[in-house]
Amino acid sequence: MRAKVLVASLLLASALAAPLATPVAAKPVHDGQWRVDIQTSVGNCPPGGQVVVTIKDERVTAIDAGGVEPWGYIDDTNTFVGHFNIGEKVVRANGDVKGQTASGPWSSNTDYCGGRWTARKID
Repeated sequence: MRAKVLVASLLLASALAAPLATPVAAKPVHDGQWRVDIQTSVGNCPPGGQVVVTIKDERVTAIDAGGVEPWGYIDDTNTFVGHFNIGEKVVRANGDVKGQTASGPWSSNTDYCGGRWTARKID
Protein backbone atom coordinates (compact mmCIF):
# COMPACT_ATOMS: atom_id res chain seq x y z
CA MET A 1 0.00 0.00 0.00
CA ARG A 2 2.87 2.37 0.88
CA ALA A 3 4.42 1.70 -2.55
CA LYS A 4 1.19 2.75 -4.32
CA VAL A 5 0.99 5.96 -2.29
CA LEU A 6 4.65 6.70 -3.03
CA VAL A 7 4.18 6.09 -6.79
CA ALA A 8 1.01 8.24 -6.84
CA SER A 9 2.84 11.03 -4.97
CA LEU A 10 5.76 10.92 -7.42
CA LEU A 11 3.42 11.00 -10.43
CA LEU A 12 1.53 13.98 -9.01
CA ALA A 13 4.76 15.80 -8.17
CA SER A 14 6.15 15.27 -11.67
CA ALA A 15 2.88 16.42 -13.25
CA LEU A 16 2.92 19.62 -11.18
CA ALA A 17 6.56 20.27 -12.03
CA ALA A 18 5.97 19.88 -15.80
CA PRO A 19 5.74 23.17 -17.70
CA LEU A 20 2.26 24.22 -18.68
CA ALA A 21 1.42 24.12 -22.37
CA THR A 22 1.85 27.50 -24.00
CA PRO A 23 -1.27 28.57 -25.87
CA VAL A 24 -0.84 29.16 -29.59
CA ALA A 25 -1.09 32.86 -30.36
CA ALA A 26 -4.06 33.61 -32.55
CA LYS A 27 -3.76 36.05 -35.43
CA PRO A 28 -5.34 39.33 -34.40
CA VAL A 29 -8.81 39.42 -35.95
CA HIS A 30 -8.60 43.05 -37.08
CA ASP A 31 -5.39 42.73 -39.11
CA GLY A 32 -5.69 43.85 -42.72
CA GLN A 33 -6.82 46.84 -44.73
CA TRP A 34 -9.86 48.93 -43.83
CA ARG A 35 -11.63 51.39 -46.14
CA VAL A 36 -12.58 54.43 -44.08
CA ASP A 37 -15.24 56.92 -45.18
CA ILE A 38 -14.99 60.32 -43.50
CA GLN A 39 -17.80 62.86 -43.25
CA THR A 40 -17.43 66.39 -41.86
CA SER A 41 -20.41 67.77 -39.95
CA VAL A 42 -18.83 70.69 -38.06
CA GLY A 43 -16.32 73.30 -39.19
CA ASN A 44 -14.63 74.19 -42.45
CA CYS A 45 -12.75 70.98 -43.23
CA PRO A 46 -13.41 69.28 -46.59
CA PRO A 47 -16.89 67.69 -46.63
CA GLY A 48 -15.62 64.12 -46.75
CA GLY A 49 -13.24 61.63 -48.20
CA GLN A 50 -12.01 58.08 -48.19
CA VAL A 51 -8.72 56.49 -47.08
CA VAL A 52 -7.38 52.99 -46.56
CA VAL A 53 -5.83 52.21 -43.18
CA THR A 54 -3.69 49.14 -42.49
CA ILE A 55 -3.93 47.34 -39.14
CA LYS A 56 -1.24 44.86 -38.03
CA ASP A 57 -1.12 43.26 -34.58
CA GLU A 58 -4.08 45.47 -33.58
CA ARG A 59 -2.05 48.64 -34.35
CA VAL A 60 -2.42 51.21 -37.13
CA THR A 61 0.68 50.79 -39.28
CA ALA A 62 -0.13 52.74 -42.47
CA ILE A 63 -2.57 55.05 -44.22
CA ASP A 64 -2.75 55.71 -47.95
CA ALA A 65 -2.89 59.51 -47.52
CA GLY A 66 0.43 61.13 -48.40
CA GLY A 67 2.23 62.96 -45.61
CA VAL A 68 -0.02 61.59 -42.85
CA GLU A 69 1.65 59.95 -39.86
CA PRO A 70 -0.76 57.42 -38.31
CA TRP A 71 -0.82 56.18 -34.74
CA GLY A 72 -3.51 54.04 -33.19
CA TYR A 73 -4.72 50.71 -31.90
CA ILE A 74 -7.72 48.47 -31.30
CA ASP A 75 -7.92 47.33 -27.67
CA ASP A 76 -9.31 44.18 -26.06
CA THR A 77 -12.79 45.72 -25.83
CA ASN A 78 -12.83 46.39 -29.62
CA THR A 79 -12.41 50.13 -29.13
CA PHE A 80 -10.42 52.01 -31.77
CA VAL A 81 -8.22 54.97 -30.78
CA GLY A 82 -6.22 56.88 -33.39
CA HIS A 83 -4.29 60.09 -34.07
CA PHE A 84 -3.30 61.20 -37.53
CA ASN A 85 -0.72 63.98 -37.89
CA ILE A 86 -0.02 66.12 -40.92
CA GLY A 87 2.76 68.45 -39.81
CA GLU A 88 1.30 70.40 -36.90
CA LYS A 89 -2.29 69.46 -37.75
CA VAL A 90 -3.85 66.60 -35.77
CA VAL A 91 -6.99 64.54 -36.33
CA ARG A 92 -8.20 62.34 -33.46
CA ALA A 93 -10.61 59.47 -33.97
CA ASN A 94 -12.14 56.84 -31.76
CA GLY A 95 -14.96 54.35 -32.06
CA ASP A 96 -16.23 50.81 -31.85
CA VAL A 97 -15.16 47.85 -33.98
CA LYS A 98 -17.81 45.20 -34.59
CA GLY A 99 -16.66 42.32 -36.73
CA GLN A 100 -15.83 43.64 -40.20
CA THR A 101 -17.13 47.19 -39.59
CA ALA A 102 -16.26 50.12 -37.35
CA SER A 103 -17.48 53.67 -36.73
CA GLY A 104 -17.14 56.66 -34.47
CA PRO A 105 -16.48 60.38 -34.20
CA TRP A 106 -13.41 62.31 -35.31
CA SER A 107 -12.24 65.84 -34.54
CA SER A 108 -9.42 68.24 -35.22
CA ASN A 109 -8.63 70.82 -32.55
CA THR A 110 -6.09 72.40 -34.89
CA ASP A 111 -8.62 72.91 -37.73
CA TYR A 112 -11.73 73.33 -35.54
CA CYS A 113 -13.79 70.71 -37.33
CA GLY A 114 -15.14 67.22 -36.84
CA GLY A 115 -17.60 64.60 -37.92
CA ARG A 116 -18.08 60.84 -38.19
CA TRP A 117 -16.19 58.02 -39.82
CA THR A 118 -17.25 54.54 -40.86
CA ALA A 119 -14.98 51.68 -41.90
CA ARG A 120 -15.27 48.28 -43.53
CA LYS A 121 -12.55 45.62 -43.66
CA ILE A 122 -11.57 45.01 -47.30
CA ASP A 123 -9.07 42.14 -46.90
